[in-house]
Amino acid sequence: MKRALIIFFVLALVLVGAVSGASAYGGSRHGHSAGILGLLTQLNLTDAQKQTIATILKSNQNQSQTLRANLKTAKQNLRTAINTPNATEAAIRTAYKPVAAAVEELIVNRAQVMAQVKKVLTPDQLTQLAQIKQDRLAKKQHHPKTGKSLTDEWIDKYSSK
Repeated sequence: MKRALIIFFVLALVLVGAVSGASAYGGSRHGHSAGILGLLTQLNLTDAQKQTIATILKSNQNQSQTLRANLKTAKQNLRTAINTPNATEAAIRTAYKPVAAAVEELIVNRAQVMAQVKKVLTPDQLTQLAQIKQDRLAKKQHHPKTGKSLTDEWIDKYSSK
């Protein structure tokens, strides 16, 4: 029982990390274009830039949807493996590998799209974009309660009893 509980917590943290990794690189609930658009709306784009970027995002839309669907399926399979009675570490590790691969593909895809989008931006907009990203990262790092700190608090609270 204790071993199963430890495996569950470790895998839950790994799964949260994988999903967070995808989100950090645009794998949000609404797809990577929502993350990109959240950044780009702050850059005072010209109408021509908006049209070019919309074309870039549209040309990538089907691939992005496919990659998100692959991640969703991989995560469902992992949950099934974790929740299987008498789940083994080997089975869970095997089920996790497609999740990691799907996250990797999403991250690479977003980087490729952003590379195309950056070609449309002016040097000033690129500087502004870098600053926005840096500000977002600093804000995330200073968030008072992260999933890990909440887990640590819970462990500290109940492990001493």
